[in-house]
Amino acid sequence: MRPSQAEAFLAVLESGSIIDAARHLNRSRTTISAAISALEDDLNAELFERSGKAVRATDLAWAIQPDCMRLIQTYRQIQARCELERGGIETTLRLARDDALPEAVWLEAMHALKQRFPLTGISVYLAPPQELPALVSSQTVDIAYGLDLNKHTDHRITMTPLSGLRMIMVASVQHPLSKLPEVKPDDLITHTQVTLAFVDADEQLVPDILNSSNYLALTQYELIRDAVMKNAGWAWLPQPLADPAIQAGHLKPLKTAQALLWQTFSSFHFSNESKGQVTLRLEEILAKYLTQFS
Repeated sequence: MRPSQAEAFLAVLESGSIIDAARHLNRSRTTISAAISALEDDLNAELFERSGKAVRATDLAWAIQPDCMRLIQTYRQIQARCELERGGIETTLRLARDDALPEAVWLEAMHALKQRFPLTGISVYLAPPQELPALVSSQTVDIAYGLDLNKHTDHRITMTPLSGLRMIMVASVQHPLSKLPEVKPDDLITHTQVTLAFVDADEQLVPDILNSSNYLALTQYELIRDAVMKNAGWAWLPQPLADPAIQAGHLKPLKTAQALLWQTFSSFHFSNESKGQVTLRLEEILAKYLTQFS
């Protein structure tokens, strides 16, 4: 069954007339009649009883109507997706991200993308920033966004900076470190650091910390923030997550010579693959949001 035959069949079925169907589809009566006859030959079935110029649908015709409607719908979806591809719009987009930016930012970005590109299927995977390059290297995702915290060795991967991002050393307002006039390295060692946990190249879950066993390692910055607000320890947090909690009086920047660090918020993708319109629009949204922190 060809889509054009199914379209002609549905038009005749719904109008009850070959002439009306031809007018509706802007085709000749002969073309519609030939399409119906060819469809009946292909199916070896009688779909319409003819009496002069009048046609009457058989019970079989009504029975296959839903299937023909689904066929037309599927065909049009295929056409639309092919049209997207020709226009440089991704039919699917698999992306990974960390949570250095608030969840609300990502939800608004995804909503904006689906409003503008409704036929593009988008999958989002949340991961620690250290794992992002490997997810692209393994082709688990098409592109990843997050802090560039490790030196990836896959030369097929391009890292494109979107913005610099401050990391702020914080503790809860009740924490002993928050009460010190100056926090020194020895002070930090004596208190628990809440840090990131990630899966390394050997598929081991490891903490993002060196030469210390006094840590609590979690896989998301938002979990780290919440733990620090519960007085579990001190941590480095991205400014977009730290600022609201600081302004609300839940967290306090520590007074130390290294209270601020700069990291790069970047995208990671295969060097030989060009970015489509959905990806480029997402990066515009992210870059616009990040300007307030640069």
